[in-house]
Amino acid sequence: MMDTETKCSICSADIDEENGDIVGNFGMLPTAFCVWCYSSVTDMVIQLNGFDDIAMLEERIKMLKDDEC
Repeated sequence: MMDTETKCSICSADIDEENGDIVGNFGMLPTAFCVWCYSSVTDMVIQLNGFDDIAMLEERIKMLKDDEC
């Protein structure tokens, strides 16, 4: 847990881990994300990797199942 003065690394909002804000490290760099910034980063990763495309996800699942055999 970081000190009580922790701010979001993106928007500088006050961090409250009891409200679901995330505190951790990128390697050696301490970082913190408010729930809004964390959900925005997560959504960006989902969109950039095509994880919001059902057909693409079904194809990836099929490929994973084929690799298990």
